[in-house]
Amino acid sequence: MKALSVLLVSINFLLPATGMCQIAQGLLVSAAEESPVKGDAGYFFALRQVPLSEKHYIFLADPLKRAVYVDGGKNIVLGHTMTVRSAKGFDMYFSAGDYNLILAVKEAKEIVEGTTGYKGTLSIRHGSEKHKLAVHGFQNR
Repeated sequence: MKALSVLLVSINFLLPATGMCQIAQGLLVSAAEESPVKGDAGYFFALRQVPLSEKHYIFLADPLKRAVYVDGGKNIVLGHTMTVRSAKGFDMYFSAGDYNLILAVKEAKEIVEGTTGYKGTLSIRHGSEKHKLAVHGFQNR
């Protein structure tokens, strides 16, 4: 029951703005294919080889750092556990079930007022599988 409540709260926070899933002409549209509208606050990351203009995000988080990781066709809802800041940037830790993710940001540059661009890595641990992906993205405040 607790997991269902967390999922519903997570869906509720995402639905009004970018939408974890939107119903558009009877079809479900994944959040990974939606763009944040100007003014949507949060973090939006894509694989580094994918231009941000294509809006294929694999990792999204709201200002309270509740997150969604897109694994294949599945949206994995994650909770923020901690952020560790260093002179080189910061690492944000997220987890849910048997998923553990670390978003390690090493480069930050202000794009426009209220929007910061980032480059870093996304380390994913799912059970015994481990993957490390080069990502880039931005944060709207």
